[in-house]
Formats: sequence, structure tokens, C-alpha cells
Amino acid sequence: MATPLTGQQIIDRFELYTDDTTDLSSDEELTLANDKLRLVYMEQPWEFLRRKKTGAVESDGKITVPTDFDELMENYSQDQNEPILKVIFIGSQRSPYYFVPMGQRNANQFSNVCWIDPLDGKINFAQSPGTGATYEFDYKTSPDDIAVGTYPKLPPEYHPMIVFLMLIDEEIIKKSEKARSNMQENAVQYQKYLKNLKLRDARFKLI
Repeated sequence: MATPLTGQQIIDRFELYTDDTTDLSSDEELTLANDKLRLVYMEQPWEFLRRKKTGAVESDGKITVPTDFDELMENYSQDQNEPILKVIFIGSQRSPYYFVPMGQRNANQFSNVCWIDPLDGKINFAQSPGTGATYEFDYKTSPDDIAVGTYPKLPPEYHPMIVFLMLIDEEIIKKSEKARSNMQENAVQYQKYLKNLKLRDARFKLI
């Protein structure tokens, strides 16, 4: 099993590849690492960032999304095949309430629909299931930035891809002929990691 890399170890490896000639400070290196890590998180709704949220409908008939909420994830299919719909299951019977864009809330002919209102940051219902009703839905997390002693929320074997993304920016900063050559090589290495990570993620959806 691959050994995970802390924020400091990512910085150390970055400095090793740059022969410690980078003009960036340690704080700037960590900021760069987090900027690149967020790009990976945003690439697609990764299965490794999927979380289940359960609870009870609040007194106002709505549900507050988690603090680490990024986006909803597909968790339901009417034919029991691969999930293609985003729903929230309500009550002991797990009745599906379908998520729709807020702009479509009045155009839907069904009452069992819900949406996220950006004004209050809550899940709203066309017809409230009632205070205290239990719920469950899946969402993609938005992980916190890494610090020198914490790890990315990536599978450990893919932590080095952050270093290659950092190196691409470093080479752009240097703007030398050798830097442009290195930039292409680092981009190739990053794309290899990204392609493999996407294949890994796809396999999890088939389990």
C-alpha cells in the first residue's frame, strides 16, 4: 500500500524536483499545493469524496446541507441499475424526493421534489415531508485545505500528482527554455495519474 504524503512531504518532494531553486516561500509552496489539489477535487464527482448524510427534517420543514457540502451525487435508479438520479430518501419507507434545479421547482408536476435554495443554503421541498421526518442523501465533500501535517483526501498512491501540478506552475514562473521542456514532461506525468485515477473511480461505481 502506498504511503500517504503530508503537506510538508509534498513540499519536500516539490523542492527535490526543483533542486531547491524555487523562488517560492514555504507558505507559498503550501498555497500552491492546495490550489492544485482543489483542481483535482473539482475535476469530477469522485467516488472517494462521496459521503452519506442522514438526519431529521428541521422545524422549518427544510434541511441544512453539511458544512463540507460541494454538490449532490447520484444515488438512485428506478430500475436498480447504476444510479443516475439525485434523490433524498424520506421516512422509514425511504420515499425518493427528486432534486431539481431551483428554477424548475414550479414546473414539475410532482410534489415529491426538492431543491437547494442558495439564499438560505438549505434543501427546500415543494411539499414538506414534515418536521422530524428522517432523511438520507449522498453528496460530494469539499475537503479542507491541507496543512504541513495533514494529508490530501486522495487515495495515497495519487498524492504525487499534486507535485507534478505544482511543478507545471513553477516552470511557468521560471519561463526558461529548460523550464518549458520540463513543463511538458510534468504535464504528461500528471495526466497519467489523472487518467488512472478516473479509471479507478469508475471501477468503484461498478462494485
